[in-house]
Amino acid sequence: MVGEVSFDNQGRSRVMGVNCGLLRIYTCPNSSLILGASMVGPDAEYIAHILATTITNKVDIDGLLASPFYHPTILEGLRTALRDVAGKIREYQS
Repeated sequence: MVGEVSFDNQGRSRVMGVNCGLLRIYTCPNSSLILGASMVGPDAEYIAHILATTITNKVDIDGLLASPFYHPTILEGLRTALRDVAGKIREYQS
């Protein structure tokens, strides 16, 4: 399953004038584990670090969504992509 978010209309990105880019998160629909991601956009290095730590520690989508996402930050885009893929996984599993 793939979840994604565009930074084109993301609040913090717009305020900072860096509102372009896309984040995709690839997950296993059976285990909800994150398998990888692709991204081009603001703060991609921070998002990549969070996702690499998540993959290394085998944290699933719900576990990462249970973590705090501070407002207003560009990292809220990560939460949006996680929610997108979590919805797709729930639909797939039902």
